[in-house]
Amino acid sequence: MLIIKAMKIKLLLFGILSLSLSGTYAQEYLEMIEDGSYRVDEIVESAEAYFADRDKGRGSGYKQFKRWEYMANRLQNEAGYLVSLTENMEELARYEAYLNNTANNRGAIGDNWIELGPDDWNATSAWSPGVGRITGFHVDPNNTDRIVVGANTGGVWNTFDGGENWTPLSDYFSNLSVYSIAVDPADSDTYFFGSNSGLIYKSTDAGATWTQLADLSNSRVIKILINPSNSDIIFACSENAGLYRTTDGGVNWTQVISGNAYDVEYKPGDLSVMYAGSQSVWRSTDGGASFAQVGSWNGEAKMIGVSPDDPEVVYVVDEDNGGFGDLYKSTDSGLSYISMGHSNRNYFGYDTAGFESGGQAPRDMDIAVNPNNVDEVHIAGVLTWRSLDGGENFICTSDWIPGQAASAGRGYHHADVDILEFVGSTLYVGSDGGIFKATDTENLNANYYEDLTAGLGIRQLYRIGVSQTADVKITTGSQDNGSTWYTEAVGWRDWLGADGMEGFIALSSNNLMFGTTQFGQLYRSTNGGNSYSGLPEPGQGQGNWVSPFEQDPSVAGTIYVGYNIVYRSTNNGAGGSWSAISQNFGGNLDEMKVAPVITR
Repeated sequence: MLIIKAMKIKLLLFGILSLSLSGTYAQEYLEMIEDGSYRVDEIVESAEAYFADRDKGRGSGYKQFKRWEYMANRLQNEAGYLVSLTENMEELARYEAYLNNTANNRGAIGDNWIELGPDDWNATSAWSPGVGRITGFHVDPNNTDRIVVGANTGGVWNTFDGGENWTPLSDYFSNLSVYSIAVDPADSDTYFFGSNSGLIYKSTDAGATWTQLADLSNSRVIKILINPSNSDIIFACSENAGLYRTTDGGVNWTQVISGNAYDVEYKPGDLSVMYAGSQSVWRSTDGGASFAQVGSWNGEAKMIGVSPDDPEVVYVVDEDNGGFGDLYKSTDSGLSYISMGHSNRNYFGYDTAGFESGGQAPRDMDIAVNPNNVDEVHIAGVLTWRSLDGGENFICTSDWIPGQAASAGRGYHHADVDILEFVGSTLYVGSDGGIFKATDTENLNANYYEDLTAGLGIRQLYRIGVSQTADVKITTGSQDNGSTWYTEAVGWRDWLGADGMEGFIALSSNNLMFGTTQFGQLYRSTNGGNSYSGLPEPGQGQGNWVSPFEQDPSVAGTIYVGYNIVYRSTNNGAGGSWSAISQNFGGNLDEMKVAPVITR
């Protein structure tokens, strides 16, 4: 018996995956998400209407929308609205108070949970493997072994030995949604992190405890910048709500730029001059108390690069509909800019030659300039690129597939770069797969990047499947980092790429595994995950973001997939042998379960 249901599960305090609101991406459905007063079904209707006659491929924004829809359908309340993060945290506080007040009336649970992983990657047949998405980091310039990182649903972590060992700092804190990290330059034990809904948190004991510092807006805080000479002066970029400033350590905040805010930088050596990037370029001469617009161009996201090697030089990287727009350069401290002539290229997509369309800016977008060489400029989108001649020419320094990177003599880091920053002469990269560093940035080779991520338990798992044999084997599907299998003897191995979704291990053999990627694309491994092949999909060939995919719990070899119709195969999907066993439901299924056969 099949049980099918379009489920809407309410999960407390799981951060919704945000969408960027920028330029031509600022369509009505994105504005509705930011507004917070629309039902989920109203937003979905608007988004599907927008994408109806548009490309839905990489860089279109459709994938990000479907992620949002998947989570929103599980987080909405009974009336169909998304509850704010602040309201959820207040509800959690009430529940914790209830647990404390009733503790004497409950017996001990006696559970013994331990973290199993994965907290590292070990590719077998996977593409673009990684651990999890890093959205912010701080490397201590006086001791680069001391690093603090943030993951957008994985909380804050730190290391004191350069990444050999990582410690979670917010496992017992109510909010794990992190989009930026900062550390007080005068006190290395004072941490800050920016979160959803304009929230900023502060710790004065190296992350042991956290308090809310600010509630600025409805939009996530993607950068925090602290004045290096006065820690009471702090700037915060709230992505779709503007740039905020405090001069009293966070007690009071003033909005100094409205609209969007993607980046803010001090002029090296002169703290009275600042630069900010929104959909325009801004400049301040009074330490950020006020800003004047100095460049607008195409009205999309802009980020700033500066270097102490020549404080008069300012670089601006520009978005164009999710892809790369151009690079601009100023040699007069940001008063005027010239185009570097790259508007016919796309350095933000998957193409290592830089010509194909696509990209996910401003979500994946940044710029960094070597502090010891103003002519060495690095920019990032899906991949990373480098110029050694002041932005005149760029070459690609990474590939998103390890084998391709090695054969081309480029470094490997996981696709989709959130943050790019020099600390001394070392370049650090935060991507959808973790945190990486390059110590010899001028010499490109296959070992250009070193992965520092092992030990971080930040992977975002969608589904899990467990073998029914005596030897336990597990397969999981995760956002951005594919599908991974585990045995106690071997540990974790990555076997699929993309967004890993539903998966299971055959009743009869641990060597026979099944997995899916986004929209219900089907895969099978017959040798325990050492290699895989695609299974021909039945019917329309795709379903929901996470499509139901199940095996019969009693009959070996019989599997089911749910699109808008339920299909069954009795030979593990070999040869595309699927049969429709249901009516057309008029829409794709969210959930499907197969009941065991009951003998009476």
